[in-house]
Amino acid sequence: MRMKTLKSLVAIAAAAPFFGAAAMDFCGNRAPDAVTIDGGDPGDQLRIEKDGRIFLKSQNPVSTVELSWKADLSDAEKSYRGDWERTYGTMSWGEIDANRPHPWYCLVKGADRTDGYGVEVQPAAFARWHVGRDSIRLVLDVKAGNRPVRLRGRELELCRVVSRRGKPGERPFIAGREFCRAMCPKPRLPKSPVYGFNDWYCSYGSNTAENFFADAKEIVDLCEGLENRPFLVVDDGWQNSKARKGDAAPELQWRSHNKYWGMPMDEFCRRVKAMNARPGLWYRPLWDGELKSKIVDPTDPRWEKQIREDMACFRAWGIELVKIDFITFDWGGTWHFKLLDAPYKTVNDWADDSRTGAEVVRGLYRTMREAAGDNVYIIGCNALDHFAAGLFELQRIGDDTSGKEWKRTRKMGPNTLGMRSTHDRTFYAADADCVALYTRKGIPWRKNRQWLDLVARSGTSLFISWKREFLNPEIKEAFRKALKTASKERKTGEPLDWTDHIRPLEWRFDGEDAVQTYNWK
Repeated sequence: MRMKTLKSLVAIAAAAPFFGAAAMDFCGNRAPDAVTIDGGDPGDQLRIEKDGRIFLKSQNPVSTVELSWKADLSDAEKSYRGDWERTYGTMSWGEIDANRPHPWYCLVKGADRTDGYGVEVQPAAFARWHVGRDSIRLVLDVKAGNRPVRLRGRELELCRVVSRRGKPGERPFIAGREFCRAMCPKPRLPKSPVYGFNDWYCSYGSNTAENFFADAKEIVDLCEGLENRPFLVVDDGWQNSKARKGDAAPELQWRSHNKYWGMPMDEFCRRVKAMNARPGLWYRPLWDGELKSKIVDPTDPRWEKQIREDMACFRAWGIELVKIDFITFDWGGTWHFKLLDAPYKTVNDWADDSRTGAEVVRGLYRTMREAAGDNVYIIGCNALDHFAAGLFELQRIGDDTSGKEWKRTRKMGPNTLGMRSTHDRTFYAADADCVALYTRKGIPWRKNRQWLDLVARSGTSLFISWKREFLNPEIKEAFRKALKTASKERKTGEPLDWTDHIRPLEWRFDGEDAVQTYNWK
């Protein structure tokens, strides 16, 4: 880039809390060494404020903004890489590699401290970091779907860069949580711990109201005497869609039930509340109700209208928690662990190319939040993590566990809880998914019991999805203790070896001096 352009950027951002250079000497208080827009000279299209905010104003179509800082990170040992949305059993610390993308933020671990580099939650661009031995690079994807965005002279705040120098001797877990607080200054949290029953792994979508209440009653009975009452969440299968042989128009599928479920949803809410519990349901807002999924255009105004009307209906029924699912898959067309370098590989052309994809999707999240009101909690599932933070009270932090096979629960559960506990109550209340059993030949209790113990003591949300016929006295007593623990406020459990193990083995829990060791083999 031209030297006069770089000097102007340095003058604008001289005091910005960005980055500097030296071997793990925290990269701070300096402007980027290079800036490009679509690989070329940014000219006067980019503005960087002292507080780290980055603004784009352009008459031309733009796809990518890139900023880089020279840095000697020869003493860095490892970096922590996340995912765009929930995790998929593969999150880990890894060797320093400039080609390794870090969606939203990264942590860089040295011998004595851990530094953080990221963007504040709710950005208007998809941000990923690349950490090398001699540089740190931030790539901002500003496309509108799979096309360059056309701002037409509008100035857009893309993001605010956030960085934190770790304290000497500070454990990486503590450094990570403090950095998450810096990225999300105002998390939206539930008033008390959220826990209870979800019927997905009891029925896998073949649910009826009769079976739901028979299974849920067993869990509610185990919560007798607890002041903080459990949630009872009906998952996929209640809605009046073609996939459930319903007869409603696609835009009305969420405002009535199907004949197999067999109970009006306002009656469902009354029945749950009569059990001294709190009603919740599963919702797929960007699905047209057909038997096969279709990639949708999220810029179509029908989706915002439909979300507002659906949420109003849920509130009128008395629903207190909505689990929002498939909200990345239905516009992205694939699971985002496949798209670490580019979120738009599979999307169609969007009708509106005047807003970045991040603006559009963030806008739908904000619509969900506004439409839900103050008395309905939202759990994001398959939600983009940096958009859920600050808007949704809870977030499913990992892909599905299982009621059928331990292999899947082992892959998804311990990994997501170990690698994403830094987000618990700094971004949202974390939900690592259910402790579940569906078949008599399913997961051995000695294995599921470990997972139950970890979730209950971790301070995160505990949901149980267990067929009633598999509840014996030993399991009931274990559930009773776990539910009691999960119903009360606890500090987030700390994985002590998360920088070395993809499924942390050693944990320390609130108020306990002893280290708890698990065996995930």
